[in-house]
Amino acid sequence: MSLPRQLDPGFASTDDIMAAASITRTTVKTWQDMGFLPVPLKVSLGMAGGVFNRYPAWAVPRARFIAEKRAAGFTYDEIRVMLAKADAEATRKPKTAPKPKAEEAKAPKAKASRAGRGGAR
Repeated sequence: MSLPRQLDPGFASTDDIMAAASITRTTVKTWQDMGFLPVPLKVSLGMAGGVFNRYPAWAVPRARFIAEKRAAGFTYDEIRVMLAKADAEATRKPKTAPKPKAEEAKAPKAKASRAGRGGAR
């Protein structure tokens, strides 16, 4: 019985991408060469055959999107435009800071004493 693979959820393997998008290893490499998918980080386990690719987790839904558009008849040029628009929208979304908890917002702020600011005058 083999143990399930346990990787950092922030990363995906080539096999993860292939399974999610129903594509071949050659297609993953082709899309990488075309700039549709990122170049993976090569990770070595320090033994023969222990090198594998780590893609960012977002590469999985991106590959699925590309595969769906190709199946729908879109050209690579059309998909490139769609990806550029999606990437531009993602970078425009404001990244807001987390809102303070209710207790923190209501708590009175402590006033600093003169002694705490470098001594008495």
